[in-house]
Amino acid sequence: MNAMEIQKDSSVVIEYRIQLADGSFVKGEEEPASLHFIVGYEQVLPALEHQLLGLEPGQQRRFTIAAGEAFGEHHESLVKTRPYADFPDGRGLESGRWVVATNERTGTQYGYRVMAKTAEAVVLDFNHPLAGKDLHYDVRVMSVRPALREELEYLRPCDFTSEDRS
Repeated sequence: MNAMEIQKDSSVVIEYRIQLADGSFVKGEEEPASLHFIVGYEQVLPALEHQLLGLEPGQQRRFTIAAGEAFGEHHESLVKTRPYADFPDGRGLESGRWVVATNERTGTQYGYRVMAKTAEAVVLDFNHPLAGKDLHYDVRVMSVRPALREELEYLRPCDFTSEDRS
């Protein structure tokens, strides 16, 4: 029996390490990280899926995903200065800290890094922590199988057709 190649609708398990240009690890410094996903459903970076297409269990690949195809370039327009009055309780304002907050009006979650504090304001960076960084991957394919029908149904976006509406 031939091994299955990674393609759309494949259920894939990989072990991987990610490093930055300076050699520091994002994932997998001690042991490779493990990840299970189904190809074609935006569970991982599209550029990662593209690099894995056609591989079979046991195969390994090293590649780089450019910042623009990963988490985007770093945009200075997303670095903002906010007055302390915007943070009445003052919690979570330690320099270097990554904070996940919720917009009270919309319920949408967003993240920012506290970059610096002045006497009257806080400098926040709303870029993704890996924005502007190329990601160097070392990936080994552990398993590939066709995704189960139940898995695919779960991953499909909701389609509210007339018979679904109540």
